[in-house]
Amino acid sequence: MERSELVPQQFVEATQLLVRGGWREASLQFDGVQREFESTWTRIYEEFGNKPQEAQDAAKRLIAAQPRVTNLTLAMARCDTVELFDRFKRFLEFILKRTERMPGYPAIAGVPHVQAGFLYMAAAVMALHWEAWNLLEKLLTSKFEWYYQSGRPIFNYGFDLPYFFHSHTFARDAAKIHDFYRKEFAEPDVVQITGLTGESSLNAYVQTQMLMSLKVAQLREVGEGGIASIWPDFGRFYADRVTHLLDRAYVNRNYARGLLRAFNEDPDAFFKRLNNRLAFIQSVFWQGSPYFYESLRSWEPKETHA
Repeated sequence: MERSELVPQQFVEATQLLVRGGWREASLQFDGVQREFESTWTRIYEEFGNKPQEAQDAAKRLIAAQPRVTNLTLAMARCDTVELFDRFKRFLEFILKRTERMPGYPAIAGVPHVQAGFLYMAAAVMALHWEAWNLLEKLLTSKFEWYYQSGRPIFNYGFDLPYFFHSHTFARDAAKIHDFYRKEFAEPDVVQITGLTGESSLNAYVQTQMLMSLKVAQLREVGEGGIASIWPDFGRFYADRVTHLLDRAYVNRNYARGLLRAFNEDPDAFFKRLNNRLAFIQSVFWQGSPYFYESLRSWEPKETHA
């Protein structure tokens, strides 16, 4: 059987719709997605509401029961459809607000937040992999509205949003939630769409984390203090998995210009500041780290020979 025959039909249909320019119609599909979320979350809450020890299983069930929104998200990334981003963003914000002030166990209240975080990371990882530069710029420069124990909205960049990466469902352990997201990327229906398996999937994921880390460092440089201290587990990217991305961007300046739209920097400025930013990341995220492998501490271009 051809691989194209295995790709989920919802993804195929959404992609074809976006290729034809039907982003308005695709946007309307989020109305149905929102209704699906409401009914699915109601069922899962009824089953798991008094089982905080099973909250992680509930998060997995919630994601698995709503394949349409995952397929829509991946189609948006595949087609680099930035016109769909605002509707996608509003859906994530709806999820985040849905459990605000909900009584009961925080681990259960955090279950929908895990789905929102997974969709955010899915969009970002695949925007990088599929070179959807316009969407990647949106994901790394847009602030999301959320609430915490009050009626006043809070606005954070996606990579600095605690509910995405520091959920009570995972005992506020960012490392565990990223492990969960990577396992979701390994689900057969997702792999059939992305084509990312094993090493290639991990490479794409940690390269995306590195870009988010570097964006944090850039924000600190321009005085946005307090941005993304330790919420996401950004320290866990391996040097040999991320240097390939930097090497490619250094050699291929056209690729670099797309990659760096989210930084609003040309390649020369980016690489000039790179090692200072890596040093900042190390000082903030890796200090006292229990990880036994080597993260990237500095980078230099490879020597070229005529």
